[in-house]
Amino acid sequence: MNWRLWGLAVACLAALSTLVVPRFPLPREAYRYVFVIDITQSMNAQDYHVENMPTDRLGFAKESIKQAIRDLPCGSEVGLGLFTTQSTQLLFEPMEVCEHLAAIDETLSHVDWRMAWAANSLIAQGLFSALRNLTERDSSLRLVFLTDGQDAPAQTFKRGFDGRPGEVAGLIVGVGGTQPTLLPKYDRENHMIGYWENADVDAAAVSGGDGEEGKGDAPALPWEGHYQTKLDETRLLELSAATGLRYHRLVSPKLLSKQLQSADFAEYRVGLADVRWLPALLALLLLLGIHWRRRRSA
Repeated sequence: MNWRLWGLAVACLAALSTLVVPRFPLPREAYRYVFVIDITQSMNAQDYHVENMPTDRLGFAKESIKQAIRDLPCGSEVGLGLFTTQSTQLLFEPMEVCEHLAAIDETLSHVDWRMAWAANSLIAQGLFSALRNLTERDSSLRLVFLTDGQDAPAQTFKRGFDGRPGEVAGLIVGVGGTQPTLLPKYDRENHMIGYWENADVDAAAVSGGDGEEGKGDAPALPWEGHYQTKLDETRLLELSAATGLRYHRLVSPKLLSKQLQSADFAEYRVGLADVRWLPALLALLLLLGIHWRRRRSA
């Protein structure tokens, strides 16, 4: 058998081997995150204006997370939690992103402000709750806490962080614009029925109180007029300094993805890597070599 037939036979075998998805254990970079999303009503504010992206804060945050997760390398793991009032609730434990991408996307799509279990929004307590949860579960997990940073009711007394700064690494992600904007008001069927008034927020703060925080902590709002909301970046930077978490302002999925793939957050883990490209490359090189030799001998 001449060399051309041998070359074609090997090229065919190499091409066929790509159909069985060969995988080999290799050390590689991976990431392990728990995303916690603020689902309080200020996250319904519509102050994003990015093409092909939702205008509301919650929708923009969800879509940014989806795109950033797709950029993570296989072997990475993500979990998802929600924040409202002063606590967090984990929806699912970290799972591998490539194998479970469809389930992660589906769960994110169904995250909604109506899932909130209380009306108040006490950002520091929610962040501290998330950090405690990860410390108890696995402090090597990275936290990504997405919020506009706006307390409701606004707080004058700032509670300090009683944990160890930097014990859990990750990001505080500021969501929303820095200019005050009106806050849409929705009914339980998610139909917009107007905008929140200062009097509405005051009443909700009283009825939504949980005993530990109260209206006494809050500066009074003017009784008349529309309630306005904005990203409280100053407060989030304070919490970043207190907890050791990095601060990142959410302006695009691409920039969030870049932050999440920082080398400081990476782990090197042994996983099964898809190496189909190797036999495919071998088959291509053999076929190109055979073609080149035939042209030379013609």
